[in-house]
This record gives sequence, structure tokens and C-alpha cells, in this order.
Amino acid sequence: MVDKTTKKDSVWKTLADAAAYLLLRLVWAAARILPLGTLRRGLEGVASLIGRFDRRHRRVIRENIARAFPDWSDDRVEAVTTAAFRNWGRIAAEVIRADRFLTDDMPAEIGELRRHVERLTAGGQGLLVVTAHIGNFELLARLCGHATGRRIWVFHRPLKNRFVDRFLCRQREASNVFSLARGTAVREAMRALERAEVVAAPLDQNQPRGRGVFIDFFGVPACTSTMLARLSLASGAVVLPVFAEWRNGALGVVIGRPVEPPAGGGRREDRAALLRHLTASYTSEIEAAVRRRPEQWNWAHRRWKTRPDPG
Repeated sequence: MVDKTTKKDSVWKTLADAAAYLLLRLVWAAARILPLGTLRRGLEGVASLIGRFDRRHRRVIRENIARAFPDWSDDRVEAVTTAAFRNWGRIAAEVIRADRFLTDDMPAEIGELRRHVERLTAGGQGLLVVTAHIGNFELLARLCGHATGRRIWVFHRPLKNRFVDRFLCRQREASNVFSLARGTAVREAMRALERAEVVAAPLDQNQPRGRGVFIDFFGVPACTSTMLARLSLASGAVVLPVFAEWRNGALGVVIGRPVEPPAGGGRREDRAALLRHLTASYTSEIEAAVRRRPEQWNWAHRRWKTRPDPG
């Protein structure tokens, strides 16, 4: 028998989630009427204001910066901390007005990215992409899906509000971007690669102990997922580093050198070493991207939360 209190709480949560979803739709519709520049400034200002009072995330950001750039001055740390919050406002504004970037303001590098995708999938093999939460990473996937005409699959952790989650997933799908669900993600990713589609994964998020390997990131061991390396070894797919970044107010794309897995997936007895080597290669590309644009990375994530065993 279902506990009456639990059932009542569930009903109230559903109503609260529905109200939040309706508010989001209202704000979204209103925001689409505004010029992109005005919307950016407005949402950046709101995010900056929130950042002034969000002590928990400010502390995490400052701790992370201290690990990565211990020689930075207090003024520079504060400037990047402020930028970390403003970036979320800008990301939201550009995603709401994604139509602008899919037509008039498409980055010049998108043509180069399209050629890379076509070349690396020419033999009927899919492509893996390593990326990170830098610049407008959310818009990057949509640009890639729109420009290449291929499905882009991304690993997605559902939001607690199912109405908002479904809405945002539909927005992505309109640009050929689809979500890989937990539990079946690896199997679905392999099927996508067999169809010569693109699977993208950000590798700049902490993993719980036992679900990753420790790879140096800015000289500090960070628990990092080996999923991308495992998919590459199992499928033979090349991993292409691709990152978004803002340059002088415009969105740009940085494309790195493809990382190829060993022929045949390597020897079984060397598998652990191969996974570590490939994951380290991807991580070095991410670190280089963050060093280029440190003010554009998501420093609010606790990247070094999981620590190696002492001794």
C-alpha cells in the first residue's frame, strides 16, 4: 500500500514541476522576441547577480582555480570567478536564440568540422568526439548536427524536472542532437557508431571511485571516465577533439588532431594501459582548451572531488 504522505508529496512535486515548466516556456517565448545582444546582456546580468550570493559555488570555483593556476593573483581569480557565472547567462541566451547561429552567425570553422566528419566516416565507421564544458558547449552540438546532417548522440543526465527535461531534449532533437540514456548508453552508442553517426562525450567531469582512472589534469590527479576510450577500442572509431569558445563576442570552434585507436583494439593484456593512455590523450586536449580560454570553462564543477587512495 502506498504511503499517503509519499503520494501527496509526489502530487505536489508534479504540480511544482509543471508550474516551473510553464514559467520556463513563458520566459523562453518572451526571450525569443528580444535581439540576441539584449538577451545576452540581460541573462549575463542575472547570472552575475546570482553569483554574488552563491557562496558555495564561488568557493568551489576558487578552490579549483587554485589547483590549476596557483600563481594567479586575487584579481584574476575574482575576474574568472565572475566570468564563470556570467557564462551561464550567455549560454542560455544563445541556446534560446539558436536559430541565429544555425543561419546567419554560424562559425566559420563549421565547414572544416563538416569535412573532418565526412572524411573520418567515409568508410562507414562512426566518429567519436571528445569535448568539454567550455564556451557554449550546448550550442556546439546543435551546430554540428545541423551542419553535418548526421545524428549527434550526447551522454545526458536527466533533469529532476521531467517536463523541463523533455522540453530541452526536444529543442536539441530539432537540430539532430539526441540523448544517450543511462543504463543503455554504451549499447546505444555502439549502434550509433555502426550507423556512421557521431557520439560526443565531455570528459571534464569527476567520476566516483571505481568508475574511472586517475589522470593528471593541470598536474593534479582527476578521476576520469574511460568510456570514450572503451568505445574507441571496441568500435575502432577515431576520437576527434572539438571545443567551443567565444572570440571577440563571436562563437568559434577549435578542432584538434584526431586520436586513433591501435589496429585491432590492441592486445587484451595491454587493455588497461591502453585505456589509460588514450584517456590521458583526450585529457591533454581538454587541458589545452582550458588553458587557451580559462575564463570560459565551467569551474563550478568539483572536477577533483574524488581523490586517489593515500600511500
